[in-house]
Amino acid sequence: MAKRATSWLRRRVSRRTLLSALTGGGVLVGAGACGEDNPGESGRSSPEDEVEPAVAPTPTQALIASPVPGYLDSSRWFGRSLTVASPGFGAYQDALTSAYFDAFAQATGAIVQESVFAGAGSLRGQVETGEVTWDVVIVPTADVLPLAREELLTPIDYNVVDRTVLFDEITLQYAVGLAFFSTVIVYPKESEIVPGGWAAFWDLERFGTGRSLRRNPVGTLEFALIAAGVSPEGLYPLDIERAFASLDNIKAATLFYEDGKQPIEFVASGQVGLASGWNVRADLPAAGDVVSLQWNGGMLSADSWIVPQGAPNADVAMNFINFATRAIPSANFSRLQPFGPVNRDAFELLSPERAEQLPNAPAHRAVQFVEGWNWWADNREALTERFETWLLREEKPNQGTPAAQ
Repeated sequence: MAKRATSWLRRRVSRRTLLSALTGGGVLVGAGACGEDNPGESGRSSPEDEVEPAVAPTPTQALIASPVPGYLDSSRWFGRSLTVASPGFGAYQDALTSAYFDAFAQATGAIVQESVFAGAGSLRGQVETGEVTWDVVIVPTADVLPLAREELLTPIDYNVVDRTVLFDEITLQYAVGLAFFSTVIVYPKESEIVPGGWAAFWDLERFGTGRSLRRNPVGTLEFALIAAGVSPEGLYPLDIERAFASLDNIKAATLFYEDGKQPIEFVASGQVGLASGWNVRADLPAAGDVVSLQWNGGMLSADSWIVPQGAPNADVAMNFINFATRAIPSANFSRLQPFGPVNRDAFELLSPERAEQLPNAPAHRAVQFVEGWNWWADNREALTERFETWLLREEKPNQGTPAAQ
């Protein structure tokens, strides 16, 4: 497994040139771009699982170099190592290194090694053979409960990790949140009217021809229910029949995407009038000039830190997770990438302009719902199969340009 050691002297990895620029109203994708998500065994993916932009967003504020309270002994973990596995690369990985890995190494004397997380199968293989090499792993929070049910994870030691300053929904028995992201409505920046929410998204008489939704029931079914009049607070358990009936109303006009960069491209090029999409995709320099976001009714999701069962340095791992979820490291990551901090106090360390761009800023958080991770852990497999069957039934508009209105 490829690794790289990091200390407080930064070692950057090369960024892949995959998303070039906006030209003539469309996003040009480099010839070497990967065309699909990398969801792993769960069928669930996060924005960082995908291709990296050619130009990473520039930090809106310089990183905070002040010591993190409680981490003033630079020799605390001297001679100890910590291996962190991440599915990301490029600018996202660089941000992890700057905000968390290098900072922890400098604060404690630990040697932090970065490794590539190749999916649940790799984690399962390590635990089952007793040859665990990872101490901390980054996963979508949706994957935590399934992994815990397989007894692959170590419970979080909340005697070490201070949860009192963290958002409640990301302090789980077997994981602690790393950062928030959202799935929201993407619409043209030049639009004279702003879609108010998912009911407007379902109104095919307005906001241009065609729609685009993710080819995945997670989120898509929730949006269909909100469009049908279900309150975001009362979504779970999902009314499946009502959700599919709602989707029937726009199926013929909808292009279903599998790659997270596509909804931005579709809206920017005019292929569709509105799309669902990740907020972190719309924050890219090329995209930000041509698309805007409507947060109302968005789905707030997160990535999380987990510790494998049998991790060789579990004590260092718990101390690292506590460090990574303090206000300063959490705010620094949000300064580098448009993911929301998991520490409530981190917002005090961000400029108002940057906070406004983040998915769990107070104003955005108030109008969104949190992804039902536990509910989906019980229902994802069956509903993914049903969703695919529904897509392939009768007409197949998802295979090409959306049908004209």
